[in-house]
Amino acid sequence: MALVLLPVVVLVVLAAIVACLVFRIRVVRALGAGWRVVSALPGARFDIEQGRLAVLVAIR
Repeated sequence: MALVLLPVVVLVVLAAIVACLVFRIRVVRALGAGWRVVSALPGARFDIEQGRLAVLVAIR
């Protein structure tokens, strides 16, 4: 599964680097903050409801 998502992750990281350069944000600090957010996600649950549609996302 991780191997399938690797190209997407690479594109997201490249887009984040370009965005940091455009908005003059330090790239290393921004990527570090993003990594801390992602590493804090395990155990998180997101319930999204709109009308009759409901989605539960649980991150292990």
